[in-house]
Amino acid sequence: MLVHASRLVVSLSSLALALVLASGCKMNPERLPELDRRFYYNLETPEDQRAFLELRDDERQAFLEKRGLWDKWIALPDDQRKRVLEGDVRPGDQEFAAFMAWGPPADTMLRDRDGRNVRVHTFIRCTSGPKAGRYVRNNLDCDGTSAETQISVVQSSIAEIEYPH
Repeated sequence: MLVHASRLVVSLSSLALALVLASGCKMNPERLPELDRRFYYNLETPEDQRAFLELRDDERQAFLEKRGLWDKWIALPDDQRKRVLEGDVRPGDQEFAAFMAWGPPADTMLRDRDGRNVRVHTFIRCTSGPKAGRYVRNNLDCDGTSAETQISVVQSSIAEIEYPH
């Protein structure tokens, strides 16, 4: 009887550990598939991000559709979607392409250039340290050096990309 009780305790302990590990995996955005991770970082609120992490793989598209992000993704031409996954953004691309390639901007300003409204988004990329190559919301998040990229957006299309220094 003692052997059976020991096996039961070991089995329950193993099950509990597996549940803890599984739930830990779900709650970490870095463990999401690449495209899902990009969507995660573009969700507007921390509540949406938490809810997204709790979804099963087959539930995420419907969640994104309700928030309008899936339609923005599908509206991008195939070549833009492919380049976005490589982090490549060009003038003429849709504004959403930059968000999916680099994440949300660190800063956004509205300007009036030559009588037209222009949104200028600033993106920060870590150039050294443990996060080298990653885009962050604040240069202090890099734990090293960083560089900025600015895009000018006119009517949802990227008009210009600048690398100020």
